[in-house]
Amino acid sequence: MGRAPRFWTDETFTLISENFIAVSVSNYDQNRKDAVGEFVRSAGMQFPGAGGSRWYVTADGKILGRSPKESLEKWKKLPEVERARGAVKVGELGDIDALRTGPTPPAGGLIIKVYYRAFMRDGPGKLRYVVGKDLWHDEDGKKTEEKLESTYPGSITTPQAQPDHMWLTEAEWKSLIPASPRQGEKFPVPTGITDRVIRWHLNPLSVYGETTSLGPKAVRAGELTLTVDAVSATSVRLRLEGFAKLGKEPPEAVAQGTCACIDQWGYEPRLLGFIEYDIAKKVFTRFDVVAMGNHFGRLGIADSAARVGLQPLGISFELVTGNAPADRIPPGRTPTAKNYFK
Repeated sequence: MGRAPRFWTDETFTLISENFIAVSVSNYDQNRKDAVGEFVRSAGMQFPGAGGSRWYVTADGKILGRSPKESLEKWKKLPEVERARGAVKVGELGDIDALRTGPTPPAGGLIIKVYYRAFMRDGPGKLRYVVGKDLWHDEDGKKTEEKLESTYPGSITTPQAQPDHMWLTEAEWKSLIPASPRQGEKFPVPTGITDRVIRWHLNPLSVYGETTSLGPKAVRAGELTLTVDAVSATSVRLRLEGFAKLGKEPPEAVAQGTCACIDQWGYEPRLLGFIEYDIAKKVFTRFDVVAMGNHFGRLGIADSAARVGLQPLGISFELVTGNAPADRIPPGRTPTAKNYFK
């Protein structure tokens, strides 16, 4: 969701990175029937849900506290024998509770990093980031998040880029490359990939939290095409273009920019980008795509806010190696990601 500056100051970030080992634990992990779940439960950590929480614990599961400074002081007061290297013997991980763990990226597949961001128009041809006064919880802007922003500076994460991931199997990404590419050749992106991009990754609710795919009825229209933009002895460059019409058409007052819509939503992005393929290495070296279009309605799941009228919402796609653990997080959210390829 992004780092809120009221906690994640440079001082706090340095304190944690230099004195602790940061581990991301899902709310679903506390009920796992394996060593991970047992560690969480025996330590007494409790995760409230989507709100998130932070716990500071020793390697053998003793809770030090909820504050990094106080926890570090408690750690320093522990007997030396408990703090010494090798004091805790970590056993084998054992069998994994597959029912509660997320799927892993497909072997030989591609991982595409996706970012979502909401904007506001700021004069002809200009955009700016969303601030508290732009986030309405009613139709006429009498109830906004401006007060929350002034009371808790940096607490509103909506303006920040929200991350997600898109996966392509080895067979899928290979299907994007023509057997004998010719410059100017144009062809549709395979139906399965198009459907997943539109329903999973053009879902505007992802701009403010975890989501799942849109239902088929939420897609009014959409298509993706590839054009061979350039061919050389070493590489092929493809131009990706497309559009989608999602959700509802805007009510007249919303289209005129006089109110916000809090009971329905719509999003009509257009897509443009380039994909490059190394012929000798038989790998993609580039996947840069941007989707941008007008959006109305709430900016996420639960009780999130809306913006007045029709406002821009952007989505970017870029290729990553998947070597970093954070790049291997399943698309959407763990429970529903198991149906990602279905």
